[in-house]
Amino acid sequence: MTRYQDKYPESSIAVQADNIRNTIKRFDEATLSAAYSIRDAEMRLGEAALTQAAAEAIWDAACAVAPHAPGIITLLSNLDHLPYSMQSAMPELVNDTNIARIAGALRFIDNELNKYFADSDPVHLTNALDTGLHNLHQALRRSFGYWQKGREPETVTADLDLRPERRDMLTSKLLAALQGWIPGSRARLRGSLGAGTADDYSDVDICWVVPDQDFTEAIDTLGAALSRCTAVLALRADPEFARSARRRLVFARLHGMPLFWRVDIDIRADSIAADDLYDIGNPDAHSDTGWSAPASAIENAIAAIKAAARGQADTADSLLRRGCERIERDHGSTADLADAITGLADACATQEPRLAGMAAEVRQVADHLLRSARPGDSSALPGAGIQP
Repeated sequence: MTRYQDKYPESSIAVQADNIRNTIKRFDEATLSAAYSIRDAEMRLGEAALTQAAAEAIWDAACAVAPHAPGIITLLSNLDHLPYSMQSAMPELVNDTNIARIAGALRFIDNELNKYFADSDPVHLTNALDTGLHNLHQALRRSFGYWQKGREPETVTADLDLRPERRDMLTSKLLAALQGWIPGSRARLRGSLGAGTADDYSDVDICWVVPDQDFTEAIDTLGAALSRCTAVLALRADPEFARSARRRLVFARLHGMPLFWRVDIDIRADSIAADDLYDIGNPDAHSDTGWSAPASAIENAIAAIKAAARGQADTADSLLRRGCERIERDHGSTADLADAITGLADACATQEPRLAGMAAEVRQVADHLLRSARPGDSSALPGAGIQP
C-alpha cells in the first residue's frame, strides 16, 4: 500500500480535488454550517457519542436550512477517500490513463459547481452532487476495480481443490468479464484448455482481441476487468511485449484460486489478432522495467511442482535451475525435490517480502503433493485425477 504513497499529491487527481474543496468554500455560511453539522453528527454517532435519534434530528435541521448539505458532505467524504483509493490500488493500475479518467470525473464536478455559482441554476448543483458523484464512482471502479492484498504467511491455506468443473466455471466468468469490459472485443481459451488436453494442474491461457483504438484502455484497466470475477492479487507483464503497441502478455494471480491456475492473458489489437509471431524477438517491444526476478523465479518453483506431479523429473530440475539463476542463488542438490522447491520459494520471499504469502503456499502444496504423495500420483489432492 505504500509503494505509490507519494504519487497522489503530485497527481492531477489531487489538483482537481483541491479545486473542488476551494469551490465548496463559496457556499454561504449557513449552508456550510449545516453541512459540517451533519459531518460532526456522523462522526459522533460512529463513536457512540450520539444517539441515532439525536443524529437524525441534526440531519433534519441541517436539511431544513440547506437541502443540499448532505450532498456536500458526501462529496467531501469522497474527496477525502481518494488518497487511500489510489494508494491501495494495484500499482499497475495507477497509470496515466486511469489517473486522467478520475481527474476528468472530478473536473466535471468542479465545472458544474462553478456554473451553479455563476447562474444559480439548481440543475448544475444536481449535476455536481448526483451525476458527478456517480461518474466519479464509475471512474474509480473502471480504473482500480477491487483488489485484495496478499495474505500474511501464517494465515495462508493452500487451495488444493483442483476439480475441472471449478476451473471451467472460473474461465467462463473470465471470458465473459473481458468481453463485457471492452465492447467489440473477443476472448477465447488457448493453450491446453483451448485444445482440450488440460490436466488438473494446467493454468488458464486466454487470448483477448480488442479493437485497435481500445488497446491502451484494455492494458491499463485489465486488473479492474478481472476483478469483476474475483480479487486480483498480482499482475505481471511479460518483458517480451512490455512496450509493444499492439500486443501484451500479462500473468495474473487471482484470489481464492489454486497456485497452479495462474491466468495468462495474451492481449492483441484486432489488426494483428491472427499473427502469433507478432513482436516476438522485436527489441523495440522488449522492456525489463518493472520486471521482478524473484516474482518470476517463484513461478519456476510452482512450475517445478507441476512437473514433478506429472512425473517429469528432468523438467522439474530444469525449472529449478532457471529459477535459481534468476535470483543468483546456488542451485544445490535436488535429491530432495520438495526441499529444493521450498528453498527457492523462501529465497524469493527473502529478496522480495511481498512474496512471503505465495512462498508459504508453495511450501504447503509441496508438502502435500510431493512429500505426501509419489510424483505422478495426484490421488492426495481433493478432486484430482489427471491422466499419467
